[in-house]
Amino acid sequence: MQKLSYELVLDQKTVKYDIGVSEKFYYIGIAGLILVFFFNWLLESYTEIILLDIQLVKYIMYSFIICLIIGSLYGLVDKNGNNRIIKGFITFDENEITINYARKYNLTEIKNLKFSGHDHKGRLINLHSDGDPTRSYGGDNYVEFSYRDKNYKFQFVVDSISHRKLLTEKVIPKMKTKAEIKY
Repeated sequence: MQKLSYELVLDQKTVKYDIGVSEKFYYIGIAGLILVFFFNWLLESYTEIILLDIQLVKYIMYSFIICLIIGSLYGLVDKNGNNRIIKGFITFDENEITINYARKYNLTEIKNLKFSGHDHKGRLINLHSDGDPTRSYGGDNYVEFSYRDKNYKFQFVVDSISHRKLLTEKVIPKMKTKAEIKY
């Protein structure tokens, strides 16, 4: 029987919003340009000083435009899933689920086994880049089950479409002979 291993994701979000590097560049560029134009309008309205005529302000404005461009371009190759730690392995086979080659969960004792796995590395998640990452890091996959009156939920990373198909077409059907599976 084929054993399939996947990397485990430890969800270590340190902030409420998961902001990536590309988004930081993009939002700094937008906020900076808005502030420059706002202060230019404010000074021009009340003091007749045109802020955009000052060479240093032009350089600052160019740097904000460059941040905006970097954020947009980097978002095209950036993957979501910032602030996530990928550590350890989960292995599936027809008899058991194994965590880090040490903790084993026998399928005959598992109840309410559920798989949620439609994600894979590089999956397109945004069609255009406004600083948001356009590719997935592949970790939006879960396995949940009850084992000896305790509930477990593990998040794992799928490397490719073919890696996901191996799980859904080869391993899960064989696991169904020992446990009831929802997918």
